[in-house]
Amino acid sequence: MKYKVITIIIVLVFSSCSNIVKKETNLYDLIPEDSKIVLSIKNLSKFKSSVTNNDYLNTITNSNLTIKNLISQLGKISDEKEVLVSIYNNEENLYYNIIGKEIHNDSISDVKYSFENINIVSNNPNYNPEISKKLFANKFKKINQTNTNFSIILDSANTTNFLTKIFKEKINISSGNLILNIDSTNNLVFINGVVDNYSLNIDQTSNKIDIQEIINSDNDVYFDFDKDLITDYDLVSTSQENKFDFFNLNNQTIIENKYKIFQLKTGDKIGNFNGVISDFKEKSKTSEIELKFKTSIVNEIILGPLIVKNHTNNKNEVIVQDSKNIIYLINNNGQVEWTKKIDDKIIKEIKQIDSYKNGRLQYVFATKKSLYLVDRKGRDVGKFPLKFNDEITKPVSVFDYDKNKNYRLLITQGSELFMFDSKGSRVRGFDYDKKNRIVTKPKHFRISNKDIIVFKTSDNLTILNRRGKIRIKMKKNYDYSNDEIFQFQNSLVTNTSKNDIVKIDMSGNSKIDATMSFNSKVISNEKSMFTLQKNILSNSKNSIEIQFGKYEDFNIYNGKKNSFVNIFDSQNNKVYLFDSQLKLIKGFPISSDKNGSFVINNDRIEFSLAENGNMIKYYVVK
Repeated sequence: MKYKVITIIIVLVFSSCSNIVKKETNLYDLIPEDSKIVLSIKNLSKFKSSVTNNDYLNTITNSNLTIKNLISQLGKISDEKEVLVSIYNNEENLYYNIIGKEIHNDSISDVKYSFENINIVSNNPNYNPEISKKLFANKFKKINQTNTNFSIILDSANTTNFLTKIFKEKINISSGNLILNIDSTNNLVFINGVVDNYSLNIDQTSNKIDIQEIINSDNDVYFDFDKDLITDYDLVSTSQENKFDFFNLNNQTIIENKYKIFQLKTGDKIGNFNGVISDFKEKSKTSEIELKFKTSIVNEIILGPLIVKNHTNNKNEVIVQDSKNIIYLINNNGQVEWTKKIDDKIIKEIKQIDSYKNGRLQYVFATKKSLYLVDRKGRDVGKFPLKFNDEITKPVSVFDYDKNKNYRLLITQGSELFMFDSKGSRVRGFDYDKKNRIVTKPKHFRISNKDIIVFKTSDNLTILNRRGKIRIKMKKNYDYSNDEIFQFQNSLVTNTSKNDIVKIDMSGNSKIDATMSFNSKVISNEKSMFTLQKNILSNSKNSIEIQFGKYEDFNIYNGKKNSFVNIFDSQNNKVYLFDSQLKLIKGFPISSDKNGSFVINNDRIEFSLAENGNMIKYYVVK
């Protein structure tokens, strides 16, 4: 009792003496001495996604009510700062502490402490925070440098128990700790790290390894699954008889019939430990479309999925936005890389630019009041976001006139246009005289060596030059629809409210090229034009009949060798994809509540769909 009173006094003194200059307490200093397992979570969004979408991690975190409650509490934290989790127990109860700097969330229900600038959430009603500088978890400081999802360290007893369950051979540990980085896809868990104080057939009286040897070690703690598997490792186990659970502190048995590979590479007092837990299911040999991953988020998806490119590996990723205006970047393995809360719903599109001209791509998008430029790690770039008093009414237009990465970002506000560069500064020399309300997103085309910016207003079609002045004056006006404008050969193509297809040349001459039936649509690229009239899809050579439905989306995607036409039928919930010859791509149509996002890479088709309100599915067409 006396000890507890002294501890409380110390806490109060530390909390109240705001005028005393003192060294800031580290997160690791507040891990309880009796901790059995410690987790370091640097990417909380990715951790939540891993636990939700990976079958193995989901199973073991739901196997114990305390751990399940812990995961629930972590799910309520929205900050993207490093969080530590300590798990410890007495004879009767299992406890946890969540330790983080300024974890702002009033909905967390468990006991909450504030210690200097650090918050502690605990299910232990008798817990009192105190500083400890000697805990084994300080060894995290080496391996945690390569943490891309979360790291885990086990105390000596759990390390021995863990390795005994995995390997048939006896593993000798002299007060050692297993220190691991954990990463995952929907089907795999990757484990790599070190065992300190490792000794195989070594005299047990040898000196214990110093913490600094772990921290300063040059041992490579990165495990390349493709290159390092079954290569120069001393102990290998693929036995499914050896079941284990990271959180198995109460000798509970978890039956996990996953394919497992574990390797331990011997070293001088340090052993490199690697593992793979697989849950691959045999893919259908008859399917033409491969589901690469599916990932769920907590809230309803209101925008996306939108496919974007990862400049670090040239693979495709996905961005979605949920009902709380949180955007998620989901990598090509289905993991949430980060989340970011923004001020409003994104207006339809996200573009990518290389604003630094160094090969690294950023995301450009607009909400009603802001223009954002965000890097691949979810950080705002430079002076962005730019804030506006008047409402932005169209998606941001991104122009790179000369293909030299001198980007121009064009904002539409009702009848006005404002142009910025990629640093967020207004572009001098662009001066558009506002007239009537702008009803289509401004587009840039280069036709017959002329740069033009085109859009429709409520009463006309406008063609500007780079400076915002009229470049081509229309010789005849039409009652245009609100549908988009496209380039076809050396002309512009669009339709009128009466479903006439109008062609416009670079001298301002125009003519009606064809008349379509009611509520028809036209799209084109430079080489081909397509029309959709009721259930008839046509190009200049062919027409095909598809199922009657309500077709709300009609899009064209351009590859290097071929173009593809996408249609969504909202009445029958079907997504169609055709090539330029109107041949239906094998595997389509597919069922979906909404249309998808498509991308063509070297004529390899990849696409993503939202399902059941909060699930993202990503496919590859074989």
